[in-house]
Amino acid sequence: MDNLIFIIGALYTGVALFLWIGLNRKYSGEQKQPVENASLIICARDEEKNLPDCLAYIEEQTIDPERFEIILVDDASQDSTAELMEKFAEESRYPVQVLRLPPAEPGEPSGKWRPLKEGIKLAKNDAFLMTDADALLSPSWAEVHLQALADSDTAAGFVLITGNALWSQVQRLDWLFILGSGSAMAKWGRPQSALGKNMSIRRSTYEEIGGYDAIGFSLTEDLALVQAVAKQGGRQSYPCSPEMTAATTATPSWGEFIQQRKRWASGLLHLGFIGKALIALMALRNLAIIYCFFASLSSFFWIWVITAAANHLILQRIASKLDSPFSLKSFILWECFQTWTSPVQVLQMLASRGVEWKGRKH
Repeated sequence: MDNLIFIIGALYTGVALFLWIGLNRKYSGEQKQPVENASLIICARDEEKNLPDCLAYIEEQTIDPERFEIILVDDASQDSTAELMEKFAEESRYPVQVLRLPPAEPGEPSGKWRPLKEGIKLAKNDAFLMTDADALLSPSWAEVHLQALADSDTAAGFVLITGNALWSQVQRLDWLFILGSGSAMAKWGRPQSALGKNMSIRRSTYEEIGGYDAIGFSLTEDLALVQAVAKQGGRQSYPCSPEMTAATTATPSWGEFIQQRKRWASGLLHLGFIGKALIALMALRNLAIIYCFFASLSSFFWIWVITAAANHLILQRIASKLDSPFSLKSFILWECFQTWTSPVQVLQMLASRGVEWKGRKH
């Protein structure tokens, strides 16, 4: 067993160094036809609390109104989301379209997949930018996405969790590690994923793969889109750029956190071998640490210290590139959280396979 623990620790450390090198690589995509204009699609369901701030940040974008349009899709909200969209459309300096969807028919796929694909059908410009109603965008966000698409088929940016509470700090590092791994793999030419809060795609690329109608329903429509493009040899730009970040708040409770992770886990089937192998290695590392805690304290300290040092190296690099807060205290909290709660998360996911999202069960 000691030999197996050593192999897991060494393999994990080697992969972590591979990711760290990837984060420091320069993107090497081939120059494509420049993308001059963009359509931003935002889908919202019962987002009256978050939407005003999101739209206020969008109004501050530096991109010229002649090169930018906004498509707001109300997914059968039961609050004032649609009214807020209509009011913004009247007052914005950008051209805005509002699409109000009726409730889904019985048996009809819902989730974000449905409003997003319908919103994209209204888009007129050469790039589709996507974010969520609870995201706050940097002023140059749209411009930087268009620059990133100049030599790629899809582009993705980081999402930063705001707040100083311990729960927020833990989730901030968790997201940075997950997204940082995606950024590193994209720079190695092996795109894995993106978050729908901060991604874009060329119109031509979207049409080549047949769009979301051809991809089919998925609760992780963002990951499915990236994988569909990657399977056709498409390139992804995923820079660690502060100008291309989006900010959002932490998931407030453990129950909602588990629902979020269950939804993310539902998209694992979309991943290729490399993506699945990375997730499996992380799980093996955590299980090995927990096993050693009860079986061999010397092995426990060895594998945890070495692999944690590798994680620290990755997160420190990402945080410095994004000018994001990072401290040893928050790192230790995250290390303990993601190592020791992972079995609990898996058990809770297995105990209840269904996913509840935006008041809907899937």
